[in-house]
Amino acid sequence: MATRMSDRGSDTFGPVRLVEIQLEQPISGFPPPDPDQPHNQALVLVRLHDEPLASLHLDIPPEGLSGARVAEAIWQACEEPIRAHLATDDLPPVSEITTTGIPSEEPRCQRQRESFLQDAPAVTIIIPTRERPERLRTCVESILGSAYPLDRIRVIIADNAPTSERTRALADELSVATAGRVSYVREDARGSASARNRGLASVDTEVVAMTDDDVVVDRYWLTEITRAFAGNPAAGAVSGLLWPSELETPAQLWFEQYGGFGRGFERRLFDLRANRPPDEPFYPWNAGLFGTGNNFSFRTAALRDIGGFDPALGNGTPALGGVDSEVLLRTILCGYQIVYEPRAVAYHAHRADYEGLRRQVYAYGAGLVAYYLKTVLADPRFALDFGRKLPAGIRWMLSPESHINKHKREDYPSELVWIERKGMVYGPLAYMRSRRRYGPHRVYRQRRRANKT
Repeated sequence: MATRMSDRGSDTFGPVRLVEIQLEQPISGFPPPDPDQPHNQALVLVRLHDEPLASLHLDIPPEGLSGARVAEAIWQACEEPIRAHLATDDLPPVSEITTTGIPSEEPRCQRQRESFLQDAPAVTIIIPTRERPERLRTCVESILGSAYPLDRIRVIIADNAPTSERTRALADELSVATAGRVSYVREDARGSASARNRGLASVDTEVVAMTDDDVVVDRYWLTEITRAFAGNPAAGAVSGLLWPSELETPAQLWFEQYGGFGRGFERRLFDLRANRPPDEPFYPWNAGLFGTGNNFSFRTAALRDIGGFDPALGNGTPALGGVDSEVLLRTILCGYQIVYEPRAVAYHAHRADYEGLRRQVYAYGAGLVAYYLKTVLADPRFALDFGRKLPAGIRWMLSPESHINKHKREDYPSELVWIERKGMVYGPLAYMRSRRRYGPHRVYRQRRRANKT
């Protein structure tokens, strides 16, 4: 039997310093690690003109790391995306990076962004929450403090099965401070899906963005979401890059190895027929391929057209998880496109304790099978496609090169693998229990009837 891992790795683990480097600014080095909290490694998010280009891991030696060595490492790891970005901006190419960075005045990408913001569309952000007002405040303030025009922002706080008035009090305070830009709705049915659906009923903007109360958004998050919809008329959903806000514990680092929430730095367009990823034999059934519920958005009409969120899936329900992946899969299966836009950046606070990670991984396993079962039962065509691709999908899920495995290192606890599989075994029963509680979600059948009339 696997051993409990709550203390494992404490002798070898070192916290990872998270750093963002804007290449148009001077590049600094890293000081020697603090003996009391030794950050011997750094995870660097490399950006140029605010666009995230790549990431790289750096070891920080006892004497520290000079700016020149950091610049050299960035060039070695990121030469190709740097050259591509400069070419797109019609800026002169560079053959190296020095500590002075890459000076450029008014690059084209920034002019385009600022031009878009002159007539930015109104957008609503729904945040489901439950009894975490401190984190919620930080999340909302990051949205209201972004570069997006404040008069184009509406925030809906969806309070899920509250046990106190703390969240309502915070919402009232923020509403007064923002002249009504923040509103409050209450949903007593347990589950983030029910809370989001309650918020969705109040949305009157073309685009609705979603995030969670443990997230802080980048200043251009809303800008890049709405630009992605404007540039892709057939898109029903847009997902973005979710970056860790800290890696201070083994559990947080193991979650990143598990797959985290990051989906890379390449902009991608998904739909059911065209734009099929050649390296994804299980498409479109790949769990998490399209994005994450901490950072995704929808055309409001499209989300309503496909039936909103399934109340029987996700945290707070017997199914435990699966709601975010299911709604994105349903978006594809209903004929809409999904855009993955890495310029829409948000920052997530991973669970710091191992017990919390164990519960999370178990829930992901249960939710995965629950939403697969829900989908294949909805339409025989889906069942046939799923069954035909399942053998390749199993090989893909077990392959060390798949996106869910390739980041796992030798210190990744084998117990977590078995906990996820245990959750998968529970998945069918979890779904049946949840379906019994919340009732059917007949979206595919309803859409077929609507198409015939």
